[in-house]
Amino acid sequence: MVKQFSVFLENAPGRLSNLMDILEFHKIKVLAFGIAEAGNYGIVRMIVDNDEKALEIMRQSNIAVNQTEVVIADLESLPRAVHVLGDIKINIDYAYTMDCSKVVLKVDDVKKAIEALSNAGISTYASKC
Repeated sequence: MVKQFSVFLENAPGRLSNLMDILEFHKIKVLAFGIAEAGNYGIVRMIVDNDEKALEIMRQSNIAVNQTEVVIADLESLPRAVHVLGDIKINIDYAYTMDCSKVVLKVDDVKKAIEALSNAGISTYASKC
C-alpha cells in the first residue's frame, strides 16, 4: 500500500521552501503534492520515493508530520471509482492528482476500497511509480 505524508506548516513565506530544501538535500523525490490552507497553518500532503528516510529526516528536523495509507487509481477511472466507493459506503476524505494520469484518494477504509475497485475492474497501484 502507498503511504502519504501530511506535513503541518505555518502558513508563512519560506516554510514550504524550507521543507523542499530539506527533502532535496537528502535526495528525497516528491512524487505527488497538494496543499490545503487551514488559517495560520497549511497541510502539505505528499507522496515521496523513500518513506522511511523522509519520515526520519522530517522528525529529526522537528517538522510535524503524520503518515497514512492512500489509494492510487487511474484518473480516467475516477467517475467509476467514485460510484463504486459510494455504493459500498466508503467516504473519500479528499483527493488530488498525482500526475496527468493518476489520482490519489484518501478514504476511510483502504483495504475495502482497493478490493471493491479491483472487483469493478478499476486498476489501483500498490507502489508509487
